[in-house]
Amino acid sequence: MRSVRFPAPVLLLTLVLLVYTSAAGGQSGRRPPSPPNPPTEAVHLPPVDSTESSPEKVSPKIRVLVARQPTSRRLPSEDAIYAAFIQRLNDQKSVAATAIGDLYKREAAVRRAKSETEQFVVLLKLEIDSFQGGTIILNSPDLRINFLVFAPVTGHQKYKGMVYYQAIGGARARKDAWPNGPPIKITPEAAAFAAADGLYDWLLLKAGIRER
Repeated sequence: MRSVRFPAPVLLLTLVLLVYTSAAGGQSGRRPPSPPNPPTEAVHLPPVDSTESSPEKVSPKIRVLVARQPTSRRLPSEDAIYAAFIQRLNDQKSVAATAIGDLYKREAAVRRAKSETEQFVVLLKLEIDSFQGGTIILNSPDLRINFLVFAPVTGHQKYKGMVYYQAIGGARARKDAWPNGPPIKITPEAAAFAAADGLYDWLLLKAGIRER
């Protein structure tokens, strides 16, 4: 057999191609390495204030039932006083007052208080103020506003107070002796507010509540 001889340049080129092909085939199944992730900076969160998230402590309300003992004349000012009295109590954050209508005798308020287990019964007793400063006033539009407080279960009277309502068109014969006597007010709303504030102060003292 006759042997074939290739020139040296051809052999060198063939060898280079074989080396390149082998290297490329060995790397074809590899993935290029992923670049390293940049370092993450630490995030510092502000501390949680527990006082902001926690609910505010709320004292339980003092619940009272308010009845009215009207006069025989049923003056328009009586309705205004009764409504304003209850409104003023409910405006206070520590008291919840509920109207229970007219009771015509003190004994009825006592019986209602005995039937209660927790709520005080307040009787707003209205009387015509016809005797002022030694003078009898006929058809007087003025009122004495008495408020009596009866304890639940026992029905015992625990507190009483009084405010005078003197209408602008009345005789105005009574002199104001406050603070050594009951205050005198010249509008139904002002008289009711004064009575409600007096009751409210007693209720807070009785319940041991200190308002901020």
